[in-house]
Formats: sequence, structure tokens, C-alpha cells
Amino acid sequence: MKIILRPLLTMGCLYALLVLLLFLFQRSLLYLPDTSPPDPDAAFSEFGIRPVTFATRDGVKLRSWWRPASQDDSSLAVLIMHGNAGHAGYRFAKFTPLINAGYNVLFLEYRGYGGNLGNPTEFGLKHDAQAAINHLASIGFRPEQTVLYGESLGCGIAIHLAAHHRFAGVVLEAPYTSIADVAQDHYWFVPARWLTRDKFNSLSKVPQVKSPLLIIHGESDGIIDREHSKRLYAVANDPKEVFFVAGAGHNDLYDFDTASTVLRFLEALH
Repeated sequence: MKIILRPLLTMGCLYALLVLLLFLFQRSLLYLPDTSPPDPDAAFSEFGIRPVTFATRDGVKLRSWWRPASQDDSSLAVLIMHGNAGHAGYRFAKFTPLINAGYNVLFLEYRGYGGNLGNPTEFGLKHDAQAAINHLASIGFRPEQTVLYGESLGCGIAIHLAAHHRFAGVVLEAPYTSIADVAQDHYWFVPARWLTRDKFNSLSKVPQVKSPLLIIHGESDGIIDREHSKRLYAVANDPKEVFFVAGAGHNDLYDFDTASTVLRFLEALH
């Protein structure tokens, strides 16, 4: 009996240690920032993008990135809330179709990313996004003149904002029902759903969103399964659209002419 119990006890201790480590270091697995700032000279010369700084309610100064429309008659601003890795500068080239189409674009840079101080958390990133909305309002773009664009992690932040204000529109690229659900998908061998601290509960908030909604998801996404988008779409309010892109994964949606779908949606908002 002792011979049998000893390996079982060892396995139990190792499992408990694994669970503890995942719990303690979960934010290091969720947030993967590039802490170096983008080059402002390159950002302006290549894309016409300039840094802009504003403060959050809890006192964090965020250097983000602003590209005003080349035409003064553009009435919409698009707020980009990027995914969990890198920094905003990694997305400048991706979103040039929006810039070229004449939209004002604000790339929100989170705390702890791109040279900004602080540590990313769900609570903190929601403060960051609200500060970006406040900044846009201060330069003449009210929520009804603002489109929220969430990319992966940023989808949960966009949904949070849209559940409290009516915006011109909301675009969700590879969204999720909750980070807790995504964690459970990947770490099926531990009770990840119950261990997750930053949950970003999107599924419970989508029914509160009253803005026009566009959901885009790659059918071959190996990071966030497309079933998350199906569940979100099922409980979302009209008007809503969903596009599942054949052959696309998590990070290559714009290689499949997704920009044209986004631009068509934005044009319809006018």
C-alpha cells in the first residue's frame, strides 16, 4: 500500500505545484508586452502617426498614437485596442487601410506597453480605454462619433466600453466569451476558469451593447476558437454581422482581405 501511495502523493504534490505556479504567474502568460516604445520619427515618416499623451483616472500617463484624417470632413474616429502581445507600433502597418480611407485613428497604448509605466491588469486596461475615450471627446469626437476596434484581448475592453456608452460602431476581431474560458480551453488539465484573475467577461456584457456590431474570426484560429464568436453573436443585439474567414488563423486575418469587410462596415455607419 505504501508503495502505491508514495507515487500518487508525489504526483498530487506536483499537480498542486503546477496549479500554484499557473495562478501566481498567470498575468505573465496573459500579457506579453514589448516595453520599448515605437520610434516616433519612423511612425510619422511612414504612417503620419504622432504620439499623444493623456492621463488615466488613477494617474497613469499613457503615450498613445494618433493619426488624424487627411480630410477635415471625416466625422468618425476609430479607437484601436490591440491584442496582448507587442505594442501599438506593431499594428501601424496593419491598419493603414483605415488611415488611407480617411478615418481618424487613435492607437491606444496600454500601461506597461510601449514605454508606458505601470503593470497591465483588467482593471487598469479598462481605465486606459476610458482615458482614450475622454481624450477623443476633448478633441471633438463624442462616443457617437467613435468606432471601437478590439483586437483579440482588446475585444473584452471594447465590449466593456460599449456596454456603458452607445458608440458609432464596434468591431471585434477574434473575440472571446471570457479570458477565463480561453484559459480553460488551453489549460484543460487544471481548473483554469476558477483560477483566472482577469476574466474580461464579454459574454455577460454583449447583451448590453446597443451599437452596430461587426465580429470577425478566423475559422482556423488556434488561440481563440471561433465558437467564442458564435456564442457572442447569438446573444448580441441587432444590428450585427459576423464573418468567419476560411483559412485564417488568429494573427493573419488581414492577409485575407479582412480590411475590405471592416471598411464596408465603417462606410455603412455614415
